[in-house]
Amino acid sequence: MDVKRIRRMVRVERLICRDAHEELKIARYYRSDYLGMMLLKNFFLVTVGYMILIGLYLAEKGDALLEGIYVSDLAFMITMGVGGYILLLLLYSVLTYMICTLRFAKAKKLERYLDHQLEILQKEDPTETGAEHPGRGTV
Repeated sequence: MDVKRIRRMVRVERLICRDAHEELKIARYYRSDYLGMMLLKNFFLVTVGYMILIGLYLAEKGDALLEGIYVSDLAFMITMGVGGYILLLLLYSVLTYMICTLRFAKAKKLERYLDHQLEILQKEDPTETGAEHPGRGTV
């Protein structure tokens, strides 16, 4: 075997075994499916987190709020709570979209690189993949 071929094989194997495993899982999705899944996950996490924050705030300040509350104050507080939730959801959704778009692009780039390296390896020695033996080399 050629030294360059061995080095290329080792480099490809290191990429696959190292941290590329998660990126290759991302690259299997369609872009819209991956982004949709991440945005849906973001929606649920922001909603649960916001509810926990509201619950903690009400547990701490609930008695003081209920003592001197008026209907107009209650409507204002609910409006502010819903507005804060919508702003927080928009902020985190934009951040999630940007981060996941970059992750997906990086994963696709790695997938293309690995495919290219494997094509080069196969062109160098097609006998190693079992190409000359029908029925062998594929499982």
